[in-house]
Amino acid sequence: MQTDILLNIENLCINIGRQKVLKNICLQAKKGRILGIIGESGSGKSTLCRAIMQQLPPSFQQTDGGILFNQYPLTKESTYIGTEITSILQNPMMAFDTIQTIEGHFFETIKAQYKMKPIQMRQLAEQYLEKVQLYDTHRILKSYSFELSGGMLQRIMIALALISKPQLIIADEPTTALDMVTQHNIVTLLKTLQSQEQLTILLITHDLGVIAALADDVAVIYNGEIVECADVYTCFDSPKHTYTKQLLEARL
Repeated sequence: MQTDILLNIENLCINIGRQKVLKNICLQAKKGRILGIIGESGSGKSTLCRAIMQQLPPSFQQTDGGILFNQYPLTKESTYIGTEITSILQNPMMAFDTIQTIEGHFFETIKAQYKMKPIQMRQLAEQYLEKVQLYDTHRILKSYSFELSGGMLQRIMIALALISKPQLIIADEPTTALDMVTQHNIVTLLKTLQSQEQLTILLITHDLGVIAALADDVAVIYNGEIVECADVYTCFDSPKHTYTKQLLEARL
């Protein structure tokens, strides 16, 4: 196996009862690169994301294939999940516990990774808030999610995802619920952090503009199947599959 492959998905099949949701998914995410997965709503993007994070609902069953991380199989018992593999979810307004402060969210995350005193945890939280360009750290840590904007919450979610120093971040529709200016700022931030931290990012979205701005490689999913996989320039300039062409034409 190539040593530059961080995530390797081999013939993954997911069913709900007799209905196939994902069909023979074969996909590789290379170290230090951003792999974008595009497709319309219902195509299987988020199911694939949950399968990687081992968070599929009980009604979903893996019937074939597997997922390797650094050449080791991923299972629900894998210690990589939440540490070396973290996620950024869509709709940040819904991702936080409204009765817990932002400091509480950071402390909860840090306690799961490190043994630190409260003052050390607070310093680490402030360090990562500044890393995502939020500098009013004292006020933010004492705030509740409903007191902050969607853009601020998305940056906080990115900070929480980074705090365990992961190798892989799964970003599931990270700009969907944001306005255009905030989307641009989050995309710019993700690109900067990916370069600084040498992260591998699996970017799941239906927004071709975000893919064009961020991705190095692109996989196109349609009806639960990967129908095309190429570098971003080839995918956008010389698409081969009819569905990819339709997606690009719809965007134009």
